[in-house]
Amino acid sequence: MPGILKRLMTIAAIGTAAMVTLTSASSAQTVLKLGDIYAQTHSNSLADKRFAELVEKKTNGAVKVEVYLDSTLGNERELAESVIAGTIDIAPSGLSGIGRFVPDAQVLELPYLYRDLKHMQRVAMAIAPDVDKMFQAKKIKNLGYLFLGPRSLASRKEINTLSDMRGLRLRVPESPLYVGFARALGAVPTPIPFPEVYTSLETGVADAAEGEPATLATTKWYEPTKSVSLTKHIWHYRFFAMNGDKFNSLPQEQQKAVLESAQEAMEYQVGLVEEFNNKALDEIKGAGVKIVETKDLDAFAKALVEFNTEFAKKLGPTAEALLQKVRTIQ
Repeated sequence: MPGILKRLMTIAAIGTAAMVTLTSASSAQTVLKLGDIYAQTHSNSLADKRFAELVEKKTNGAVKVEVYLDSTLGNERELAESVIAGTIDIAPSGLSGIGRFVPDAQVLELPYLYRDLKHMQRVAMAIAPDVDKMFQAKKIKNLGYLFLGPRSLASRKEINTLSDMRGLRLRVPESPLYVGFARALGAVPTPIPFPEVYTSLETGVADAAEGEPATLATTKWYEPTKSVSLTKHIWHYRFFAMNGDKFNSLPQEQQKAVLESAQEAMEYQVGLVEEFNNKALDEIKGAGVKIVETKDLDAFAKALVEFNTEFAKKLGPTAEALLQKVRTIQ
């Protein structure tokens, strides 16, 4: 209860600040609140800030985006819930957040689905109409995509081969996909909210946590684990999710500015992914952490083929069709 109250008080304070801004500035100014879970220096956070700058510039100050990072307004699930409720306006979110409301889109985060970042970008262009339709049905406007990956493991135990996954207490996001993925590899899935991961590793509640190198570095999850194993199991999207009613309430020229700003922020973030991952691995190595080049990743992928197919099947024909579409894109 105290955590919930604290979050509500924070959001209320933000609302009050927005009212003051509206009163002191032009009466036509619109203030949008954007929340994200990542630290200030993460590529997604830099994209959030670039988006805010672009919106203000393109609307000549008529629309201001206030950016709240580092889980200030809640974890990924809570941020997605807040966007749906209209408590905040925008929250870039992976499928452990917004996927709860658009379940068919969860197939886009299945393991070993994409070869690399360029492949992901081609897929994003091809599936955009399908994703937009899914989001609109839930009154969410997807402004665009951010990219993360490939995810690997910060682990107390070195993961050299698939057999090393057996019995590993692996922290995963609060998502059926990640729970199932861990179980399919023989690990013990341990769902823990993002802000609590470091402590769970430090205290031994979890043996390992997974994320792309930039996340492992900015969160310092490698500190309690002392090794990072490059399983490279998931490339994934984060959707630039905006409350649909709020988006529709904007004048057409402001909607255009918001969409253009999101597109430019996406292009900016794509350019940071590989650079940030390489810098992150250098930082992790520099901290004396062992980097393990996990062997035979094809064995990991093969172990997950049935899981991927069954996961889509349980979601239904729309999810199965989307997965099939992704698999046909080269």
